[in-house]
Amino acid sequence: MVLDSLRVAGWIYHLIDKLTSCSTIEPILFALNNDSKVTAGLDRSPVLFRSWAALDRWVRRPRTDALRSRDWRLLLRSRSIPVLLLQTHNTTHLLDGDIARIKAANLDLLLYLVRGVPGAELSACASSGVWSVQNGATEVPGQFWDMYEGNRLTLYGPQVIEQRQSRTRVVYRSSVSTNLLSLALNQNASYWEMAHVLVTRLSDAERLRTDVQLGSEISVNQHETSRTLSNPHIARFLGQWTMRILRHELTKRLFHEQWSIVMQVKPDMPKTISDQGFRIMRPPRDRFYADPFLIEKNGRNYLFFEDYRFSSRKGLISCCEVDRKGNWSKPRVVLERKYHLSYPFLFTWQGEIYMIPETRDNGTIEMYRANDFPYSWVHEAVLMSDVAATDSTLLHHCNKWWLFTAGVFDHASFDTTLCLFFANSPFGPWTAHPKNPIVSDVSHARPAGCLYFEDGQLIRPGQDCSKGYGYAVELHRVDVLSETDYHETLLVSITPDWIPGSRGIHTLNQNAQYRVMDCKFLISRFGLSLFSAAQRSKAGFNNSFAFESAKSSR
Repeated sequence: MVLDSLRVAGWIYHLIDKLTSCSTIEPILFALNNDSKVTAGLDRSPVLFRSWAALDRWVRRPRTDALRSRDWRLLLRSRSIPVLLLQTHNTTHLLDGDIARIKAANLDLLLYLVRGVPGAELSACASSGVWSVQNGATEVPGQFWDMYEGNRLTLYGPQVIEQRQSRTRVVYRSSVSTNLLSLALNQNASYWEMAHVLVTRLSDAERLRTDVQLGSEISVNQHETSRTLSNPHIARFLGQWTMRILRHELTKRLFHEQWSIVMQVKPDMPKTISDQGFRIMRPPRDRFYADPFLIEKNGRNYLFFEDYRFSSRKGLISCCEVDRKGNWSKPRVVLERKYHLSYPFLFTWQGEIYMIPETRDNGTIEMYRANDFPYSWVHEAVLMSDVAATDSTLLHHCNKWWLFTAGVFDHASFDTTLCLFFANSPFGPWTAHPKNPIVSDVSHARPAGCLYFEDGQLIRPGQDCSKGYGYAVELHRVDVLSETDYHETLLVSITPDWIPGSRGIHTLNQNAQYRVMDCKFLISRFGLSLFSAAQRSKAGFNNSFAFESAKSSR
């Protein structure tokens, strides 16, 4: 690893910490001989941009700040790491003597964590070439151009570039959604994602040697690197940004977001719910209902969901019974903890009913068993601890249990990365899939409900957060699911315009009789309505895609 100063950004500090403590890596740190003054002086961006960026960081500084400067020498107190101080003070050109010292280290891979693009001579210093993290132009972060153009999905975020002999290719490209209001939050999300991906891939030596399909052979985006930002550019942007802030603040003060549950009879069932075949379960104004899951027991249908209270800012798990006419009983709280609960995934095994609610706030994946179904549950097991797992979903297929979960690792984006684990029992022990993260895409990584079979095909619902959290659901066909590989193909996207007045949808489930999903609505704080009776009368639920009951191969 080549570092440009004694102090590095927080995400680089985290990266060094993880890689130097990994048993499969023999690390060497190459540090440029300077005190950070040289790198600080490289910022020649317009003063108006620097002033705005500083204000944004002061207002929006995240709790786990990826760019907060830290002294990497603190890590030397707890471990022995070879450190070579390079002779040069220049971050853009290494002396011949420096090149010779790097070659003498007999490296497999050189990870270049210095601002700018490494020289061609460095690609010959390691057998697998050099990997560098590049983020567009030196003066202006690439994420700014996404904000400037209004790109909902990042196009110019950081990317890992491999230089090896005459080949240059993108190994990994950031795929987070763009926050159009804050550069600091965009940078934070992108760099923590980058740190997670680098730790995962570089820690697996066998995968690093054999997986040659990580990226296509393309050069760095020239459109991005050739840009210059002038004060007139930033002035024009600040006008647009100010209007975005005003619209955001006005909407926040006039309305609040509320998730509701939408229920529909299956296409082959009599439409007993309403003339349009669907009905909305609207919660009281002090809460929202989300993450609906259905289960049938003894011929009766039960609906479990997240019952989130605005006052406590904490979710509970509630349940109601759904009769044959589509009417539901009064919801009852069935599970509550000191920490937030959501996404009550349900499954049956050996005659017992189990629930795996999301318990990310507790750093665990927990399993509960129905002691007196449906209203009494007991804690059965902790499947994983010290994880940031989100929306964990089980599947029993080909005599194996598969656990799909988002996030998991330190600082990983919950909406961007999907990890897979497998075991012989739902209680584990769980083995991490060698291709983790199996999905790194904000448009479909995060689970959105149970996997199910349709016409012999395995379908996985995933959340599309490319236009913001909980925007839509994408259905993907799982083409390959094995202990060594995973592939999926997009089939259809279910967008919020399926339900008039809806602004988002992020969970979809079904059983033999009903399908359920959650939809986000804007609710007026002063009694106004954005969802008129006329809209309700005209609303017809789109039936252009089919669902089958969730099944698993025994």
